[in-house]
Amino acid sequence: MISSPHKPPQILVVDDNQESVDLLVYFLRPAGYEIQTASDGFAAIEQVEKNPPDIILLDVMLPKMDGFQVCEKLKKNKRTIHIPVVMITALKELKDKIKALEAGADDFISKPFDSVELLARVKSLLRLKHFHDALLQRNRDLERQRQALLREDQLKKELTNLIVHDMKNPLFVIQGNLQMMHMQRETGVTVTDEKYAKRIERSSRGLLRMILNLLDISRLEQKTIKLETGPVEIHRVLKATIDYFRDIPEHHDKILELKFDETVPNALVDKDIMERVFDNLFSYIFTNTPEQLRIKVSTGVNEKGQIEIRIFHEGRVIPEQFQEKIFTKYAQSELKKAGFKPARGLGLIFCKLAMLAHQGDIWIDPGVKSGTCFILNLPQYQHKHRIKSDNGSR
Repeated sequence: MISSPHKPPQILVVDDNQESVDLLVYFLRPAGYEIQTASDGFAAIEQVEKNPPDIILLDVMLPKMDGFQVCEKLKKNKRTIHIPVVMITALKELKDKIKALEAGADDFISKPFDSVELLARVKSLLRLKHFHDALLQRNRDLERQRQALLREDQLKKELTNLIVHDMKNPLFVIQGNLQMMHMQRETGVTVTDEKYAKRIERSSRGLLRMILNLLDISRLEQKTIKLETGPVEIHRVLKATIDYFRDIPEHHDKILELKFDETVPNALVDKDIMERVFDNLFSYIFTNTPEQLRIKVSTGVNEKGQIEIRIFHEGRVIPEQFQEKIFTKYAQSELKKAGFKPARGLGLIFCKLAMLAHQGDIWIDPGVKSGTCFILNLPQYQHKHRIKSDNGSR
């Protein structure tokens, strides 16, 4: 047991002679020690198991189990081996002192004992116990830190593998379509390159998005990214992103419903960053919405005066325990193992950090149970706001 620095040291006195116990208590209690007592060996061991003291004063001559046996048993127990044991004995023979040391005793005092010597020995052993406890706690702290670092290292490896896998996919698409174009030309088949060019363009855009996410996430985390904020027509940016994903052939059969509040004012955002937020978010939403199911996008102003965007999509519901983790880096491999498709290239992590950098936020509405609803809050542009200049001033 590691004693609290605010709690008086506990001393267990084990002796079947009440006069000896009373005398020890008389000397020790005024020094600020908390005293426990036991009258035989079995009772002592039981008490130590329930409430380990800081030091034990153990008489040799005890009923049922003598002091040597008690000491030996305590020193063989991993939980009690570090508790200092002082043997108190009336025996004068050298062999008895050697026997006490062989049993594991840390010190011994002969009866009749001197009060000054007793207090000095107790104080010295308690000081050593304090140093030992501090070292033990430090070792435990270091082990916890080591385990945390090992877990973090493993999560980093899993995250790296996930990112590499995500980045390989668009590269394979680009390479495959270039090969198809080359093969058809070699065979003399007259084909239009438009279909392949669009696939290459989409894959290139996705790959560039992932690269930019990786570059900007650390800058957003360290708050070193520079935002060029100004008035932005948020509906225009939303519609351009939605139209891009809607035009992709595999998304044609997904039902899209838009409900834009035309009274919504301009947002105070960095237009380039906000375009990437929507690009990442809708990439995730369209990918995770099955055919013939709905995507609903609505805008408005909430009670705090912020622009609020709600993006709902049908499909597999994200369980509540994952609704915060989906915006964190090291939970992405956990999400994938649970059968969910995380946003490619840390897309949702970028969305969260970028929204916070704009004094806004993004989260999943826990009240929606029939699908997933992302809520985004953004600041309005007021006429008093001025666009940041190149030096970052307003």
